[in-house]
Amino acid sequence: MNNLSDKLRKLTPLYLRQKIGPWLGYFVYLYRTRMRGRTWEPYVLSPFETLQKIESEQLSILRFGDGELSLMSGIDLGFQKYDPILTKKMRGVISSEHPKLLIGIPGIFGRLEHFASVGFWFEIHHLFRYSKLWRELTRPSRIYGDAFITRPYLSYKDKSNVDKTYQQVRKLWDQKKVVLIEGEKSRLGVGNDLFSNALSLQRILGPSENAFSKADAIIKKVSELPTDRLILLSLGPTAKVIGYELFLQGYRVLDIGHIDMEYEMFLRQSNQLIPVKYKYFNEIDARDPENCDDETYHSAIIATFL
Repeated sequence: MNNLSDKLRKLTPLYLRQKIGPWLGYFVYLYRTRMRGRTWEPYVLSPFETLQKIESEQLSILRFGDGELSLMSGIDLGFQKYDPILTKKMRGVISSEHPKLLIGIPGIFGRLEHFASVGFWFEIHHLFRYSKLWRELTRPSRIYGDAFITRPYLSYKDKSNVDKTYQQVRKLWDQKKVVLIEGEKSRLGVGNDLFSNALSLQRILGPSENAFSKADAIIKKVSELPTDRLILLSLGPTAKVIGYELFLQGYRVLDIGHIDMEYEMFLRQSNQLIPVKYKYFNEIDARDPENCDDETYHSAIIATFL
């Protein structure tokens, strides 16, 4: 199916793909979920089950989504150019089977009616285009966590339990010594209470774009710190490589990705992404935020690799 669809995609003009593509994807979705049933699709825990499992078993988690799949297909992202070495390393991470490392993928392989409209159509298109690659990378006998634990607000229709979800997320670093690895302009937690319950917070800054070029330097810096530090990662696809290497060194790692961006929208009760002062949001092309003069933020930075 995917080989044929790839060939048709290349032969079909863009304007026509935009008109008929969503409906072809929807037809395949209906066939898969209403007629054929589950065959190769992986089993993904719910977001709440994922958070419970991470906390109760003190697991690490590294998450994969549409950005990582695009890179593995040779497509540049706005903030990370395709790199064959990065792709190879990511494939190694997603196929790893360490009992203390949970691999997170989107919970999109069943019915999608619980997603908000934009998310519903996005995931239908994503699966129509990338189902072959997901099939190659995952196993139906394996249990995966839901990558959307860090994006519980905008994606879903029912937002009644979002506050409880964030409470459960924040429990993961409650009273822990945290080291946050993030892009230089991401500034997670600045202006909100996301990490206010951490015992301590140190920051290591990497490039906002093409961070893989500094992966080795960041790993080396973190390796100088005690392994009792909880490592939080928000550095795009590069976070998978850094996180996996640090996990193998004995650190507990949590890949939290876009959590701050989504949390800001929740606090504002905004139903769409909007710019936030000081913060780099690649998804809405807000890539040149104001300089941040927050003293607490600057005092937490222990290393910068640009």
